[in-house]
Amino acid sequence: MYIPARKIKAKVKGYRGKEPFFSSGLMIHWDSFLERDYIRLADFDQDVHELYHQPLCIHYMQNGKRLRYFPDFKVILKNGKTLIVEVKPFELLDDPKNQIKFEVGRRYCEEKGWLYQVFTEREIRPGELQQNLSILRRVKLHRTDPVILKFLLDEFSKCDEIDLISFRNRCSDIEDHLFYLHLHSLVYEHMIKVDLVDEKLNEYSELR
Repeated sequence: MYIPARKIKAKVKGYRGKEPFFSSGLMIHWDSFLERDYIRLADFDQDVHELYHQPLCIHYMQNGKRLRYFPDFKVILKNGKTLIVEVKPFELLDDPKNQIKFEVGRRYCEEKGWLYQVFTEREIRPGELQQNLSILRRVKLHRTDPVILKFLLDEFSKCDEIDLISFRNRCSDIEDHLFYLHLHSLVYEHMIKVDLVDEKLNEYSELR
């Protein structure tokens, strides 16, 4: 098996759907719901700057046949590094065809000084994370008020840790829908921390 150096070509095909990648303002194609959920995860990741779906084609030889491999995503990190990501269900990791593609991807990335990683549902959908991200991502569809954001942060700075319902009582002057819109925005932007994996967001979630 060898990986010849050649010009990268984009894959032309149909897609099952598109998901907004708010960090760049682009709509990113996906071919499976697991890929869609990876997009949501990457958008929430503070280290991710840009994301592209199936941006390259890697040509390789196997048993005398010329084959092509289209990795799922190219990720540009904020530190300038490039990561090629393959999304696969955990049960398919040991499939011989997939193992060959993984090795082809790793070798290709090594030659270019990039990173290569395979993500499964174990990394993409731990606990309640995706359910919570579905809630938090809605704030991106609405305009937030900088005055309310600052007020919430000022109030939160007076606390060490506080559960959501107690914090809601501290900010009782703000209408309910505005409070949750702006709080969720602060959580999504990592300005207020909350455990998004072990439980669904609720009145007793600990803010820190």
